[in-house]
Amino acid sequence: MFRKESVLPLLCLCLVSAAVFMIDVGNSHLWDQDEGFYATTAAEMYARNDWVKPTFNGELFAHKPPMMFWGMMAGYKTFGVSELGARFASTLFGFGTVLLTFAVARRLFDLPTGLFAGLAIGSCITFTMVARSATADAHLTFFTVLALHFWVRDYFSIPAESRDTMLAAMRWQTWIATYAAMGLAVLTKGPIGFLFPTAVIGLFLLTEQSHVAPRDSAFANRLWAAIKPYNPIAFSMTVWKMRPLTAVIAVLLVASPWYLLVQWRTSGEFMSEFIGVHHLGRMSQAMDNHSGPFYYYIVACLVGLYPWSAFAIPTVIGWISQARDSSQSRAVRFVSCWVVVYLVIFSMASTKLPNYVLPAYPALAIVIGRYFAMWTQNIQLVNRFWLNAGWCLLIVVGAVIAAGIPLSGIAEFGGLTMLDRVGMDRVLQQRFVWLGITGAPLVLFGAIGVGLLWTDRPRLSAGAFSLAAVSMILILSQYVAPELDRLQSPQLLAERWSEKLESDRGQVAVLGFFRPTMVFYFGQEVDFCKSSEDAIAFAKNKVHSILVTTEKHYAEIKDQLPESTQVIERVAQFPKRGEVVVLGDKSLVR
Repeated sequence: MFRKESVLPLLCLCLVSAAVFMIDVGNSHLWDQDEGFYATTAAEMYARNDWVKPTFNGELFAHKPPMMFWGMMAGYKTFGVSELGARFASTLFGFGTVLLTFAVARRLFDLPTGLFAGLAIGSCITFTMVARSATADAHLTFFTVLALHFWVRDYFSIPAESRDTMLAAMRWQTWIATYAAMGLAVLTKGPIGFLFPTAVIGLFLLTEQSHVAPRDSAFANRLWAAIKPYNPIAFSMTVWKMRPLTAVIAVLLVASPWYLLVQWRTSGEFMSEFIGVHHLGRMSQAMDNHSGPFYYYIVACLVGLYPWSAFAIPTVIGWISQARDSSQSRAVRFVSCWVVVYLVIFSMASTKLPNYVLPAYPALAIVIGRYFAMWTQNIQLVNRFWLNAGWCLLIVVGAVIAAGIPLSGIAEFGGLTMLDRVGMDRVLQQRFVWLGITGAPLVLFGAIGVGLLWTDRPRLSAGAFSLAAVSMILILSQYVAPELDRLQSPQLLAERWSEKLESDRGQVAVLGFFRPTMVFYFGQEVDFCKSSEDAIAFAKNKVHSILVTTEKHYAEIKDQLPESTQVIERVAQFPKRGEVVVLGDKSLVR
């Protein structure tokens, strides 16, 4: 798969990925809400040795298909029911995505592009955070890139002739492998695992038919030349040449057995909720207050790809220049179609979350990787003004992080810090200010990189930037995250009381304080009370049990609680202000 000259770049990417994704990945508690939902669901399936029906807190959980849960169950089998077990599969898929991004970029462009593309996705904020989390997004991204990798490897190895000739020359094994990988993506997150990568290939094949009319042609002729490839007939012909029957058979063979089993086991309830609520519902209306403007994902990607996005403007300029290069235009169009499909379709959806467009990150990383390859191979190909502007932005942002974040939690104006004014708890502020240390490598290596660039050593300057990116991510994962983890009081109180409740056969109820991780750490089903009356009834009827609530709800029910019920612990309501109140009968504190 890889040539001899690829060994050193691959070794570099493996070392970076291992350090970023795997070091101490299990040394922090699960984070609410997603990790709490998914890790608990997998734990319940693992306890029952049930590989079909997902449940959370004893009830059907129809948010996601099983691939993520299967990975976690394998992790639990290897490492025990723990944070490491829950996250380990994500780290492997994150690792694999870095290598696949390298392979696709190398096939489309060259070795330096592949190296920098792999570094970009392996040391940007959002992807590294997801690859260290017990969620489905790293799995989906891996299978998406795997499918596109199979297709690119074959299609772009055929001498460029007409599109139809190239499609006819593709091996049938390639189509089967491509659609089988999409089938695994369908088992990871549903129909989007097939629809989106198929749309990427289809859109690219339509662009292969485009022709640019001469500039002196009439406007109508130029317009017709631009839109002609996208007419219904051309669209239908393109779909047919993508072997839809092969696609249906391959995807069904891979994914349908589990979907049929879960439908049978749940009497049709799973698909009704999974498709009706979590697909059609999220596209048509904003769920869980996760909405945003049309440009939401542009901002999300700029933040998520940081610090590599510090060079966003020169990267876009360089990408446009590559599109004008006839030798690179086809590769540029394919990657551009990849980005456009995900960003445009999800921008039209009502529910928006940053990780929804994660499968576009490998394509964006290739765009970045191409710019850095141009920079290191021939710096005359890049705009020096915007290149210097990118370095200045990196250093300025690093300085703002290093100095501004600590000051926002220390400097007081009128007796209040800036973080006080946005409602952040004082205890959290004491931990949050240390986030400023992440800006240090940006300033340090940024200054070194500028010096190397000005002394005409572009390769070393690009290396200095890569060190800045990796260092920042390592500080976030190895220092900042553990500091914030100490504030996850619901998880901590669950750990403290779970053994006592187990020995006394006690139960747990929660009022006005929904944290899915509590189910995982208490190791039993939790009664999430829907009303104050339900909580009061629980306190009166359950002995050796605890009721967890907020200060506000405690004030509303305390006069109606039995005399034997008392406050046995108070913890901070991270990340909000106030405290969580733990109520129990006197027998628990003996």
